[in-house]
Amino acid sequence: MTKAKRFLALFLMLIIMFCFSAKAFAISEKIDPERESSLEIIFREGEKNLSGAEFSVYLIANIDEKGKFTVTEEFSGFNVNITGINDEAWRILAMTLESYIFEKGVAPTAKGITDSDGIAVMEGLEPGLYLVIGTPLSLDGYTYFAETAIIQIPVLDDENNIWNYDVSIKPKHSSVPDGGADSFVTRKVLKIWEDKGYESIRPKEITVRLFCDGDLYDTVVLSEKNNWRHTWENLEEGHKWIVTEKVPEGYTARITKEGITFIIENSIEKPENPDKPDKPKPPEEPDDPKLPQTGQLWWPVPVLFGAGIFFIAAGIFRRRGGYEK
Repeated sequence: MTKAKRFLALFLMLIIMFCFSAKAFAISEKIDPERESSLEIIFREGEKNLSGAEFSVYLIANIDEKGKFTVTEEFSGFNVNITGINDEAWRILAMTLESYIFEKGVAPTAKGITDSDGIAVMEGLEPGLYLVIGTPLSLDGYTYFAETAIIQIPVLDDENNIWNYDVSIKPKHSSVPDGGADSFVTRKVLKIWEDKGYESIRPKEITVRLFCDGDLYDTVVLSEKNNWRHTWENLEEGHKWIVTEKVPEGYTARITKEGITFIIENSIEKPENPDKPDKPKPPEEPDDPKLPQTGQLWWPVPVLFGAGIFFIAAGIFRRRGGYEK
């Protein structure tokens, strides 16, 4: 067989592979927003099953067939940024939304308690973005704290390239030994303003609430008089302590935790300021989902795959000296 024929045979084989790959990629293009889904929560400490743990899930955003999220009505008024680009952004968003669930008293979409195998299953869910919150569990001399998380339903099965509507997760968690009635902890709160140039419209004070395992424990007012901070001492250990605030109008909120300190950060939503010239608007970004999720369009993949095959084949042909004369 001449070099030209060998090259042609190789090229045809690669084209056939490309066609089959393109077909496989196309399988995952669309999500069924009406598909009944489920969430399995596995809560274990090594080989130990953590039974009796209660979990609640909240539907934050609906998802369409292309993977784009639309915030639900219950969460649309929370004035928090629903977008992010990495795992850290998800973690911060989860903590922030958890605070406002306590603040507003939002009812969960579904609830479940882990069984003797440390498993809780919630069925009849609709596809979307969910917040998963666990309550502290006291068991065999320890208290276990599940980390609040955000999960997407469905998720992409990379091996089979299909959408999986029955999702299973293993929440991260921490534990502390029960210290008895004489064990206490300290919690602090610090307010940070990200509104340089707009200090004149900043509220003079804000109200912060401290929740213990979802129940209101204390209310304080932060202002310049106390340097926008407060400390709670002699709080009982073995409980989940959360702070909330009523987000000032025109601001977005973000709550993080460093050690024993909760940091509440409010960012201005760029109000009109007559003292400053208007800056040119940046070009609009495409209307694609920004959360780190798996509902992305796959059509560029086979195109890039085909282009790669072409250049590989061309390189092989060039190294072998081209067609025989």
